[in-house]
Parts: sequence; C-alpha cells; structure tokens
Amino acid sequence: MNMTQTQTSPRKNANHAYPQAAHGQARQYHARLLMQEGRRYCALTDEGAIWTVAAAGCLLQPAVGDTVLVSIMNGTAYVLTVLERADDSRVAVLAMEGDTRLQVQHGQLEIACQDMKVQGERLSTRWKHRTDIATEHLEYAARSEVYLGTSTRRISGHEETSAESSRSVVQKDWSTLAGTASVVGRDRMVVDGDSVQIG
Repeated sequence: MNMTQTQTSPRKNANHAYPQAAHGQARQYHARLLMQEGRRYCALTDEGAIWTVAAAGCLLQPAVGDTVLVSIMNGTAYVLTVLERADDSRVAVLAMEGDTRLQVQHGQLEIACQDMKVQGERLSTRWKHRTDIATEHLEYAARSEVYLGTSTRRISGHEETSAESSRSVVQKDWSTLAGTASVVGRDRMVVDGDSVQIG
C-alpha cells in the first residue's frame, strides 16, 4: 500500500527518502493497521511497521485493516483518527476511558437512530418536564415502586389487570363509576363497614 506522509520536510535527499525529523518534531502518516494486540495496533507507515495506541481523542476505535492517521514523535506513536474503515458492515465503536460527560451549553441534543439499546448497572434521569410517546410500550420489572403527587390515567380502550393478589388502601374517599359493574367472588365475598348503603 502506498503510504502518504502528511507532514514532511519540503526537501528530500538524493535517495528520495524521507528525512529524519528533528528531536521533538512530530511526523504524521497515512498508515494501514496490520494487527492488534490488546490496546496496541501495528501500523505500516513510511518508517516501516510501528506499534501505536489510539489517542485519547480518537473516539472511533480503529480495527485491523483500517487506514488511519498516525503521529510519531520520539519513538511514541498514536492513532489520531480513522480515515477509512476496512469493513463498514462491522459495528463502529466509540470508546472513552473513565467518567465521561456530554455537555451542550446552548441548544438541544438530538439522537436519531432506527434501534437503540441502553445497558448498564444503574440509570438515573432527572427532568423538569418529560414526555414519552410510543406506538407500543412493553416493560418488564422484577419489582416496581412509584411515588406520585397526583396521577390521572385516561384510557380510551380496554384496560385489564391480572395479579396473584391485590390490595388497595385509600385514606379518604373511594368511588367507582361504571355503566355496568360486576363484583364476583369465586369462593367468598365480604362487604364490611360501619355503614353500608346499597341503592
């Protein structure tokens, strides 16, 4: 593969070889990654094969076969960015080390995708206003607990609740309004109170 040097001395020696940069001066090359060992990548540059690591600012993690921009200084080499991916069908990985904060000072942040998966040990969100709109909503939880100041539910269609056991505790008034109401107890039904009014 023909490697292109992006920062060189304007002059070449008689053998047309790239001159050695002065101490402390970085050279940059277009290089192809030949192999990977842990967090290190072997890159083929005009200086030959050299081991590199992805720079902290290289969010798109490189892979073997990618064409990358490599910076070399004093024997240390970094992959600055991925110029061309060898396989666009593989999953692109954006990686950062340690705690990370994505901050937008002014304006809005928008994420658009066909499918989204979020996975982790813990999720916390805090909003002044929140709106969720979904054509279909399916939720699984081993345990669920909700605290609300005021709650209003409006269901235009049918609602059905199924539980092994159910208990409702109302501190003040409780009323149910229905066009037709049926209360059925398979084994036993009890209506108890200091005052019971029917009709």
